[in-house]
Amino acid sequence: MHNRHAALFNADALPADLLADVVEIFKVLSDTTRAQLIYLLTRQEYSVNELSQYVSVSPSAVSHHLAKLRATRLVRTRRAGNQIYYSIDDVHVGALFREALSHLDHVRRNLSPAGEWTEATEPPPSTTHP
Repeated sequence: MHNRHAALFNADALPADLLADVVEIFKVLSDTTRAQLIYLLTRQEYSVNELSQYVSVSPSAVSHHLAKLRATRLVRTRRAGNQIYYSIDDVHVGALFREALSHLDHVRRNLSPAGEWTEATEPPPSTTHP
């Protein structure tokens, strides 16, 4: 599997089927409720009712969102008796979400990829007083 991924990074463009799958993942994550669900699930597993309380959406609506996330293999389920618990599908989902948060942190603070202020921006105000 790693060799296949290495070959993709050397290609000029992504194959159409892979590109469509990547776009689908970002489409599914573009909904604020689903993004919040993913964030919660990166921390621990939850039942539909627990998630419903956190996102202030009905359990039925949460189930609908989770079905979309599950269809793209972003979340998975675990059954315990008659209760179903949801968690992120694997570490890649959590890493993807953390990278998005890290990127937003840099954008909001006008940082370069290395974490430094860019030349186009002024440095942050000093927190020390003269």
